[in-house]
Order: sequence, then structure tokens, then C-alpha cells
Amino acid sequence: MRQGDLPISGMTVGAPSWRYLPVALALMLPILVCVGWTWLHANNAQRQEAGVAARIVRVQAERILVQSGDMLERVAALASRPCAELLPDLQRWGALNPYFRSLVLAGHGRVYCSSALGGVDASIDDFSRWPVRFAPDSWPLTVAGTPLAPDRPAILLGKSRRDGYGGIVEVDGRYVQDLLNAVATMGDLQLELIVGKGVPIRSDSWGRSAAHTVPLFHETVRGPGGAALTVNVMAPAEALVHAWSQSMLTYLPVALLIGAGLALGAYRLQANRQSFKEQLRRAMRANEFQVHYQPVYGRATGRCEGVEALMRWERPGVGPVRPDVFIAAAEADGMIIELTRHLLTLIERDVLTWATPPDFHVGVNIAAEHLSSPGLVPDIQAFAAAIVARRPLVVLEITERSLISDNGQARRNIDTLRAEGLRVAIDDFGTGHCSLSYLQKFPVDYLKVDKGFVQAIGPAGEEAPVLDAIITLASRLGLAVVAEGVEARYQFDYLEARGVAFFQGYFFARPMPSAEFARWHAAGAKPATA
Repeated sequence: MRQGDLPISGMTVGAPSWRYLPVALALMLPILVCVGWTWLHANNAQRQEAGVAARIVRVQAERILVQSGDMLERVAALASRPCAELLPDLQRWGALNPYFRSLVLAGHGRVYCSSALGGVDASIDDFSRWPVRFAPDSWPLTVAGTPLAPDRPAILLGKSRRDGYGGIVEVDGRYVQDLLNAVATMGDLQLELIVGKGVPIRSDSWGRSAAHTVPLFHETVRGPGGAALTVNVMAPAEALVHAWSQSMLTYLPVALLIGAGLALGAYRLQANRQSFKEQLRRAMRANEFQVHYQPVYGRATGRCEGVEALMRWERPGVGPVRPDVFIAAAEADGMIIELTRHLLTLIERDVLTWATPPDFHVGVNIAAEHLSSPGLVPDIQAFAAAIVARRPLVVLEITERSLISDNGQARRNIDTLRAEGLRVAIDDFGTGHCSLSYLQKFPVDYLKVDKGFVQAIGPAGEEAPVLDAIITLASRLGLAVVAEGVEARYQFDYLEARGVAFFQGYFFARPMPSAEFARWHAAGAKPATA
């Protein structure tokens, strides 16, 4: 045994040598850099995701406030007239808009009429749960509850005239909570929305974790009507630690590979620093989107005459993302046209595998931004040319907002495409702000009646006067009617008796993937209720 050697279990180990120090440094330095970098990366990624979530909530809240503000002006203008005279109008307005819980008239400190209760006589001061400041200007704010629903939050908008009369619009907070819950599923997030100086409306995930929470995003902006909109986004501390650990598991092995391994690790780290826009592009490249097809039943032929294409997103490891959430995000991030082009590519791939007859309707939803874009015509022309072998009838489905926001380009696009044989439908008719004069000026072929009006049909044959008015209006304008959300035989019979041409809904078939639809259609397209 030489001097300086130590015996260990019958083996000899030489003294440490300085030659191994660079190896140790080369091994440890990338690990230390990786540890620090992945911690920063997890923080930034969480905050970016929180910012996107907050932007979606703010955009949707602004839309609700705009619509509610318009209704408030109409309600406040009616105040001082007798409740019996105004109640039918209040009830009709409340029924036509899904957001409103109640429309209220008040005068000289007393509530005297409600769309939900009819004539009432109560002091505004009795509503102790409402922090009411009945002033000449409007006062939008969030509240913890209302007299009709004390345990359910709401957005309250009120306006008083100088003569002491005024109106109140109650927006059901359930719509806001559903939005917050849907957005929270984009990550392990907790969200709250505050309007004015009101109480917060929060997602169901708020406070669910007993551990410490980390604030990720805070924003206060001036919303419609001057109301302050505050959005806060938080997440449990363990969610941040989990994101960091996941990042470490991904990149630590790469960090051990000096040189090429570091370059590869840096590339992947940078690639993972994504905004929601980049996530959409990655999802398109990874083929995470697919199209489900909602059959359209034709009364004249008694069979399936077409489909509406509905885009779906299944995120690996996350699950399905609600269409209204990712479509709203695509619109907010300027990605809706690119997403629609991807949708057209998917439909083209599917349609060419079907054995459908000529003039089979293929409905495609077109966003207002795309409709008013010079790129719409070449996009649709290329799509129609790619599926010409099946000889379908392409139907562009647009919203009422598209008509109002048209600067002339949308009209020119539609004129060009209709001259080439395409058709145009107004989707979810009756839920927007479209003036009826637009229907006379804008070239459309179909009115798609929103399912909310179809659900107003009673099982005992009670009339639905608003639905009847829409059907009559379409007939006078020479437009075919497509009824959405038909779920029962009595609804179908009611609509058929009034000459409705086309039907969609679970009464016939649910939306289905392309392969399933092809089999269903080839088997005779039997209704789900058959």
C-alpha cells in the first residue's frame, strides 16, 4: 500500500486530483443554470397564461356591459309610466336576452315594477344587500345577491333621471361565473371580476386550495359607460412549483449534455415560451383540432340535407377546450382568420371522404374580421375548388355583428361569392343588435333562429309569439329559416306547421366526427329519436 492511499473495503482510492475539477464544474454549471432558468420560465409562463385568461374575461365582460347599457337606456326612458302598461315590454326584453335576471323601474326612492315580479311596492333602501347609490348617472357594479336571488351574484346597472324616476338592469352573475370557470380550466387558475366598487364575482376554483396562493395578474381598466373593470388572476403556490418541477424534468437531462445538449435545451426552452397565439399555432401544427358535424334536416325532402362544421380542440394532458373560450381568444389575439383557414383545410379533408349527393349543404362559420377581409374571397374560392368533386353547396354562416360592423368590404365579398353559387346564413338570429333594415340591404339566404327561441315552445302547444314573428319576417323577406336546438317532437311539429325549412338539434343527431358522420349518413341518416 502506497503512502497517501486509504483502504476502503479492500480497495484503494487515490487522493482527489485537480484534473477532475473542470469535469465537475462542467457537470454542475449547466445544472445550476437550468435550475435558475426553469424557475424564471415557470413564473413567466404562468403569468403569460394568466394575462391571456384575464383578457378573455375582460373582453366578454365588456360585451355584456355594452348590451346591458343599451337596455338600461331603454328601461330608464320608460320610468314614470304605469307598470301595467310597461310590464309586457319589460318581460319581452328580459325573455329575449339570456343575460338579464330582471328589469326594474323605480321612482322617488321606491321600486314599482319588475319584469320578474310584475307590480311591486318596495323602498330601494330595503335592498340592504345592494350598495345602491341612486344618482342621475349610471352606476354599474357587482353585487353578492339580489332580492330575487340573494345567494347568487349579479352585475347591477342603474340610472336615475332628474325627475326622480329611473331604471335598474340586473345581469345574472351565473354567466360571468361560467365564463370564469371555463377560462380557469386553461390552467390551474383562480379568477375574479369586479365591476365598479362592487364585490368580486369569482370562479369556483377561488380559495379551493388551502395552500398559499400567488398573484399572477391584476388589471383595472375603464369599461363601457365609464365603469371600472378589475380582473385578478391567482394560482396556488403548488401549481407554480409543479410547473417548475415539470420544466426541470424536461430540461435537466438536456442540461447534462454539454455543448449540443445545451443548444438543444435552449431551443426547447425558448420554444416553450408561448403566448396563447403561439399555442394555437402549435395546436394547428400538431393536428389537435378536429371538426364535428351537426346534421341539418330538410323538411321538403325528409332527410339530412347538410351539416354545420363545428371546430373542436382537444389539448393533450388538458382535455377539451370550450369553443367559445378559444374562439374568443383567437379573436382577441388576431388569430381568428388563421384559425378559420385551418378549419377550411380540415373540412376539405373530411368532405372528400363522404358519399354525399350534389348540393349537400356545408355550413362554415365566418368571423366578422374575416368577412370584412380582402382575403375572404380567395380563401373561400380555394376551399370550394378543392371540394368541387363532391359538388356541395357552401353556406357561409355569419353573425348579426358582421352586418353592423361592415365597412363595405363584407358586402363586396358576399356579392362576389354569392354570384359564384355560395349562400349566406345569419347565425343565432335574434341574439345580437342587428337592425331589421340590415336584412333588407344585406344579401342573405337563411335565418338561423337561436335555440333560445325554440326552447320557448311549450310542450302543450303554447304559442311562442317572438319565434312566430321571426318566421313571418323571414317569409316576407324570402329567406329560408333554420331552427337550431330542436330537441323534442313537439318543437319539431310546431316549427314544421309554420313552414320552417331546415332543422338542427339533438332530436335528429348530435354533432359527430367526420368518420362517424360518414357511417351515419351512409346508413340512412336515421334521427336519434327514431
